[in-house]
Amino acid sequence: MRDVKTLNKYAPGMPSKVIRHAMTFALATCPSIALSQSQGQSLGQQTDWLQRISSKAYLDFRLQHFEGNNSWLDAGTGHSRFDHDHNGRPLLADAAAEIKVDLKPGSQLVTQIHAYPEQTSGIEVTELYWQYRPLRKGKVRSRWRLGMFYPKMSIENRGSVWSSIYGLNYSAINTWFAEELRTVGLEGNWRWVIASPTAHTHHKLNASINLALFAFNDPTGAILSWKGWSNHDRQSGWDSSLPFYPAPGVAAAENPQAKRYQPFREIDDRPGFYASFGLSRRKQFKAEVYYYDNQAEDTAFHNGQYAWRTRFWHLGAHYFLQSDIELYGQYMSGDTSMGRGFVLNDLESAYIGLSKSSGPHRLSVRFERATVEDRDTTPMDNNNESGNSFNINYSYYLAPHWKFSAEYQQRRSRQHRRHYRGERRYAKEDQLSFSARYYF
Repeated sequence: MRDVKTLNKYAPGMPSKVIRHAMTFALATCPSIALSQSQGQSLGQQTDWLQRISSKAYLDFRLQHFEGNNSWLDAGTGHSRFDHDHNGRPLLADAAAEIKVDLKPGSQLVTQIHAYPEQTSGIEVTELYWQYRPLRKGKVRSRWRLGMFYPKMSIENRGSVWSSIYGLNYSAINTWFAEELRTVGLEGNWRWVIASPTAHTHHKLNASINLALFAFNDPTGAILSWKGWSNHDRQSGWDSSLPFYPAPGVAAAENPQAKRYQPFREIDDRPGFYASFGLSRRKQFKAEVYYYDNQAEDTAFHNGQYAWRTRFWHLGAHYFLQSDIELYGQYMSGDTSMGRGFVLNDLESAYIGLSKSSGPHRLSVRFERATVEDRDTTPMDNNNESGNSFNINYSYYLAPHWKFSAEYQQRRSRQHRRHYRGERRYAKEDQLSFSARYYF
C-alpha cells in the first residue's frame, strides 16, 4: 500500500492536453454529465461540474531489448507485447488516464482509458462504471458498482489506472485478466469488523463479501486456450479486437470463427456470476478467495465469436513481513470449454512475489508457473502448455511526477501449437526494459 500512497502524492491531477482529451471522452460517454453541459447552462453551474471532476494520468516511455519469438500481437507465438522489432528505439508504451466525477456524496462516475500508439490507433476504454458508497449503517459498510470494471481480484494491480505497483509486466494471471476478463454488470461489496485491534496492531480485522452478476464476457477463455499464458501490460478495451493463431483443426475453412477475437461480447443471453469472501487487517495482511463462472452456453455462436464456458477458483494473499517488506501472490485453477468438448482445457497458474521498499526505492521479484492441460480429443488442436517465468524490477520515484524503472523478465515455455507452425515446442523469451513514467 506504500506505493499507492506514494503515487497519489507524486501524481496529483493537473491540467494537460492528455487530461483534457480524456475528460472530453468521459463527458461524451456519461449521459448524466453531458446533459449538465447542455447549451444555456450558466457559467456557475459549469464551474461547479468542473470542480467535481478529478483525474490522474501517466505517460510511459520505454526502451527495451527482447530475444524470443515474434509477439502474439503480430500473429507470432511469443508471449510479450514487444519483440525484437522494437529493440533499441524509444517507445511511448502507454498513455493512460482515470477520470472520476462526483455526482453527490458517495456517488461517482469512473472511467479509465489507455492508448497504445505502437499497437493501436484508438483509445481503449478499459473501465466505465458508476460507484456508490452509501453512508455506513450499523457495523456494515457497502459499495456498489454498475458498468464495466475489473473484479478486485488482483494483488499486483493496485496502482494508477490498474497498473502494477511492483513491475512493468504483469503476472500471467493478471495479464489474462487484462486481456479478456471484465465485469459488465452489477457488483455489491459488504465489509464489516469481526475483531478489535490487538496489542501488536492498531487496526481492526475485517471480513468482506463480493457478489456480482454480469454479461458480455462469453468469449472469455478463447485467447488463453489458443494463445496461452502471457506476461505483458496491455489492457483490452470495450471494443478491442485481438489477433490469435488457432491450431489447424480450429482454423479449418469450415470453421466460422472470426480471424480476430473480441473478448467483450454477449452471445447466449445468460448472465454469469462471481462471489468472494475475504479477511484483512490494514498494513498486516489480506486474503481473499473468489469463485467465477460466466455460465456461458458453450455451443452458442454469434457474429464469428463462440461462447466459452469458463469457471475458476482464485486465491489472492498479501502479507507484510515488516512495514517495508511485502510477500504477495495469487493462485488460479479452473477450466474452459467450447463446442461441448470440441475444446476442453484445464487452466492453472500461480505466482509468489517479494517486494522491499526504502524511501523512493523499491525492489521486487516474482516467480511463477502456468499450465494449460488439453483434455479434448480434437485432432490438430493440441493446447497443452507449461511454462515458468521470473521477473525482477527496480523502481525509483523522483518527486513530484517521475517514476523510473528497470526490469528483467525471463520466460520459458513449452507449447505443442508451435509445432503446427514449424517452430520448436520449447521457447525462451528474455526481455530487458527501461521505463520513464510521467504522472500528471
